[in-house]
Amino acid sequence: MRVWSGFRPRCLTGGLLLRVGFSVAIFAFVLGARWAVVDRFGSDLPEWDQWDAEGLHSLVPWFERTGYLVELVRAQNEHRVVVTKLVNLGLTLANGQWDQKLECTVNALLPATIAVGFYLLAARIFPARRRVLLVLLLMAAFGLPLSWQNIVSGFHSQQFFLLGFSAAAIALLPNSRPGSTGWVLGAVSAALSLWSMASGLLAAAVVAGLVALGLARGRATWRAQLPTLGLCAVLVGVGLLSQVSFAPHEVLKAHTVRDFTLTVVRAMQWPASSMEVFAILYWLPWFLLAWRVLRRPGIGRAPWEAGFEGLGLTLLGLGAWVLLQLLATAYARGAGGPSPASRYVDTLAFGQVVNGLSLAWVWRAGDPGLRPRLGLALLSLAWSAAFAWGAGMQTAQSLSTDLPQTRDHFARAEQNVHDYLATGNDAFLFRPDIPYPGASSLLVRIRLPILRNLLPGSVRPPITLRGAPGSTGFAVGSFPPPTPPPMHMDSWGSSPVGTPDHVRSWESEPVIPRRRGYLKFEVAGHAGEPGVALELEDAATHARLADVRPAKVPGFAWRSVFVPEPSVPFIIAARDGGTNQWLAFTDPVEIGPLSYRAWRVARCGTWIAGLALLATLALAALAEAGACGLPRTRQSSGDP
Repeated sequence: MRVWSGFRPRCLTGGLLLRVGFSVAIFAFVLGARWAVVDRFGSDLPEWDQWDAEGLHSLVPWFERTGYLVELVRAQNEHRVVVTKLVNLGLTLANGQWDQKLECTVNALLPATIAVGFYLLAARIFPARRRVLLVLLLMAAFGLPLSWQNIVSGFHSQQFFLLGFSAAAIALLPNSRPGSTGWVLGAVSAALSLWSMASGLLAAAVVAGLVALGLARGRATWRAQLPTLGLCAVLVGVGLLSQVSFAPHEVLKAHTVRDFTLTVVRAMQWPASSMEVFAILYWLPWFLLAWRVLRRPGIGRAPWEAGFEGLGLTLLGLGAWVLLQLLATAYARGAGGPSPASRYVDTLAFGQVVNGLSLAWVWRAGDPGLRPRLGLALLSLAWSAAFAWGAGMQTAQSLSTDLPQTRDHFARAEQNVHDYLATGNDAFLFRPDIPYPGASSLLVRIRLPILRNLLPGSVRPPITLRGAPGSTGFAVGSFPPPTPPPMHMDSWGSSPVGTPDHVRSWESEPVIPRRRGYLKFEVAGHAGEPGVALELEDAATHARLADVRPAKVPGFAWRSVFVPEPSVPFIIAARDGGTNQWLAFTDPVEIGPLSYRAWRVARCGTWIAGLALLATLALAALAEAGACGLPRTRQSSGDP
């Protein structure tokens, strides 16, 4: 009996609406939710491995034009993160500054794309009116701050590149005819996964296993699959030959069977990290799928014609890949049998999505008998409840503890680096919170002129303003209490309230623009009210170039204002409104154009995620009501 006939909507427009609408909603939610975390908890200051992999071994050789290709493939600890280094180099060159928050903002596109890819791959095993379950699973797994470290670290795009390229290779290569477009894309993905992280070779190994399974079951001939097997052999060989050992990390490896086993079990039981029995519950759906796929007789067709069977094999391969990743991590980082570190959690969330889809696949391929269906129903309820509970606990932990602690560390590190750059006093980098494991090593890197000139706005020394001859209406540090002193920079202010009632004005000496980006001012007082002005003027003609005007009158607080940096020499002109109006502003800091745009879009993250949720509910209501001719019933048994 044929158990898969698929959905064929009576109204093409309705089916397309649902497919496109849910895809956009998933993408927008994951993107918006991650942007909101970056905006609230992130930092633009490069951290830890970035100073080596991106700084010493990418930016420095690029600008010095010496041995860049050699440095590009140089291992960072145990990994060759070529794709991450290329992407972040491109962002730095386009932006003119080295900005981790910009990298994080762009990185959010990767899990959003992976989530949409999962939806397009697996939506067909869900009835139209129940695809909202798949959508919510993907939104939770890839949108919630479960792996908070990967959200606020610009260098951790390597995790997403590994996930995305490996998944594409496993989904495309075994199920595509050699030489076809899908096969070529799969081959490129398998090669790129090799240069994402050290475990990238596992994708090619899994593909080879799936192809071998198909050959053993008569699904294809050796001659037809020889290109795929040859490609996999080459990639695995290159991956093995390019492996390196990093001596300082030898102590992190699992040295006993107990440590290795505990590490694997604790990874499999995520997100219920406190209950080891959940390892069985969370992974039971995939093992059920594996049992059903492996016991099915060969279908007598090439894998690229297999449809529903091909999807089962893809899920089999994706789950096997995740388990191999867990084994590799347990070997390399299993000392003491620890719980999974935050940077590995996106792989675990990926595994839970595979298990959720495996459960749906088993439903669609299931025996229509009452007892099996009852067992699957109980398993579905238990698995869904356990995942929702665990994901909720992990999200609460991230938002209440991990991310606030990280934000505080970032703030102290920014202050220390800024103070060092402003004073040249090395003692500021010998404080507890700095963006590198050792102060002496950080000093070697931060003293390099190339890296120092690329540092982002949070630590970059501002443009030092000097008053033009005869401009005395504003003075350094002049503003009334309770206005707090601005962080990281000097300020100018009109004389305190109570002086004679006349307008105070001031002009700076000409400023020579150094880059095409934005100037960031902090303003306080009555800025934005009639009669109070802060302007950029052409130094030669005094033509007004830009108004520095906040969206709200700041009063006794400081508000950030960004204006485009002029392309010609300019002056800054300020005036207040007299006795009852005062104005204060800081020396401006140069901000890269992409840094500014990343800041703007990240601030909209919460709104984007909220609108995506509303759109999801609306689409779910349309699907449930059978709008646009969407079918309410399916054509095969075992409806989940």
